[in-house]
Amino acid sequence: MCLRPYVIIFSTETIDGRIASRTGYSKLSCFEDLKLLHSFRAHSDGVMVGANTVILDNPSLTVRFSHGSSSFRIVVDPSLRVPPNSKIFDTPGRGVLVTLETWSLENLRDYIIRGVIVVKAGLDRLDLKKALVELYKLGVKRLLVEGGGILNCTLLAEGLVDEVHITIAPYIFGSGVSLASCKAFDGETSRVELALISYKEVCPGWVHLAYKVLRPKTIKA
Repeated sequence: MCLRPYVIIFSTETIDGRIASRTGYSKLSCFEDLKLLHSFRAHSDGVMVGANTVILDNPSLTVRFSHGSSSFRIVVDPSLRVPPNSKIFDTPGRGVLVTLETWSLENLRDYIIRGVIVVKAGLDRLDLKKALVELYKLGVKRLLVEGGGILNCTLLAEGLVDEVHITIAPYIFGSGVSLASCKAFDGETSRVELALISYKEVCPGWVHLAYKVLRPKTIKA
């Protein structure tokens, strides 16, 4: 049996389930929520985001507000859209690019020069299950996923998520990016079911919810 990391999704969203507005605004956390997020980073071996998150926000994904070593900073980018000079790759040997097996050494040259570790998984379509197995071999036993919505939904649809941690911010956006953005489930016959582990108010109005994933479920009529 191939081992994979224990995967936790952590996200802050509005009451109507948006992790970003239609304009891309995503600053939803209060200070205590940020501290909680950085505590999760400090206790994870790797932090993963999708290509859109890096292109829009250019995050460093480093640990602040908490004690802990710097983990692997991983971006999922099958199309090589993320610039090699992104902050996520600033520390040689800690930045990881998950991409397709079809890219040549020449295509990946600028990333490799930057000291980026390249994990190849899948030919025409990214194989996230294989990617997680390869990350486990790198030493990523506990993986924190910080979005975006497409990456969250794909991991959930493939049954690769163990816990979901959500902080609800006291805002309503009306539109924007959802926590899980894909067409994998219709709600009635297929969905992801969760079991509540805990909840707490982290700041006045901000509530953090922790769930165990019960795996994607197909409902028989």
